[in-house]
Amino acid sequence: MNRNTSPGLGQWITVSIMVVATLFLLIKLYQYAGFRRYYPAGLTIGGVNVGGLTREEASELLNNVYLNSPIIIYHGEQPFEVSPTEAKFTLDLETMLAQADFQRAQQDFWAGFWGFLWGRPVEVDPVPLSATHDREELRSVLQDIALLMDQPPQPPQPVPTSLSFQYGEPGIQTNIEASFADVEAALYRPSNREARLIIEPVEPARPNINLLARLLVNHLQPFEQRTGGVASVFIMDLDTGEEVAINADVAMSGMDLLRIPIVLETYRVLDGLPNLTQRALISDTLVIQPDVQSANALLNIIAGEEDPYRGVDQVTDSMQKLGLVNTFILAPYGETSRPGVRTLETPANSVEGLRTSPDPLRQTTAEDIGTLLSMIYYCAQGQGGALMAVYGDDITRQDCQEILNYMSQNKIGSLLEEGVPPNVTLAHRHGWIGDTHGDAGIVFTPGGNYVIVEFLYKPEWLEWELSAPLLADVSRATYNYFNFDTPYLTDSRAN
Repeated sequence: MNRNTSPGLGQWITVSIMVVATLFLLIKLYQYAGFRRYYPAGLTIGGVNVGGLTREEASELLNNVYLNSPIIIYHGEQPFEVSPTEAKFTLDLETMLAQADFQRAQQDFWAGFWGFLWGRPVEVDPVPLSATHDREELRSVLQDIALLMDQPPQPPQPVPTSLSFQYGEPGIQTNIEASFADVEAALYRPSNREARLIIEPVEPARPNINLLARLLVNHLQPFEQRTGGVASVFIMDLDTGEEVAINADVAMSGMDLLRIPIVLETYRVLDGLPNLTQRALISDTLVIQPDVQSANALLNIIAGEEDPYRGVDQVTDSMQKLGLVNTFILAPYGETSRPGVRTLETPANSVEGLRTSPDPLRQTTAEDIGTLLSMIYYCAQGQGGALMAVYGDDITRQDCQEILNYMSQNKIGSLLEEGVPPNVTLAHRHGWIGDTHGDAGIVFTPGGNYVIVEFLYKPEWLEWELSAPLLADVSRATYNYFNFDTPYLTDSRAN
């Protein structure tokens, strides 16, 4: 009996297994057929996993990831949400989805079904992102952020109490060109869509010469308001040619400052370098001396005879040839008049409402004397300039250097000298009469060399106690401008 029933049971089991297997395969085949309508597992488009999604679902997902999700742009620690559409960021969905469709359809049906049965994903290639944006629109977005967040450097400011200058505050500036790479990379990433703008420090500018002018104007204004006088200042940066001119074209008494053109004309007329006697006269003329004999003796040398009036005419003619039209000498020092000669009319002394009462025999302006000093400086530096252009070989570099050497021996411990450190070389010539005090020189400093000419005029009488500190203040402020990092803040100069 058992022998008869065993084969039937085995057959029934075999048939059952085959039926089950067939049903299983049919179910899986049905599932796989449905699965073929979706993108294969593991397929990415632009880095976004679209496996198991329909074409429409993949399109919606890509739009959400790339277009509807903002990118975060950091300016320092401040985040800004920016919609990709602001940069006209667009997806080429048709191209990407067509490539995805190709990846779905390229797999052999039965090979794919076999992999489906065994849980092995279909091997597919990722679809790269296909998108564009408008860089100029993106630039506009970044510029808006920069406009809101960038901080310009604060300029330096004068410090009136110390006649110096303080540093400005540094600023920050967005380097938009350098920031594009990170921002654009964030646009084209499906995740971690953050970028940082490149922020660069902006150092404050050094003070320009207008800042010095402003400081000096404010410092000198009370003197003019209280006294009815005039403060005249001319400063020239000998490296850049920049100038400060405060009433620099106002006619002033020339005083002993006009000894400088006398010495210059002496060198011009001499045949070769001065002899010992002539050097003594030049030294006494440029270095502080109580008498006028040395300057008048040089006028005779200029004239070629004992005629100082001819000498002063020749000096005046020389100044006119150099373009210093407001500078003249009509009489030797010590003389208060010149019979038969009227005051020379100049642009400076012929203005309506002249605010000074310049010496009718000896006049100049701060600008004229300052320009003359700059000519001597450039000549001494071997840079040519107006002196050599006008006089050729009559004036040499050595001549100009000797003039400056003599002027640097002029030590009075006040005026220009009081405003600069004791170890700084100052080649200058000062002068004063009852209503006018002045000083003119070239200052050689670590921060740059410059010409400075100062005049103070007060009707009738100018007190030394009023003028000397004020002229020293102007000198100190100017030195501190040129030596911004190492100002001279001492109120007195060592003798």
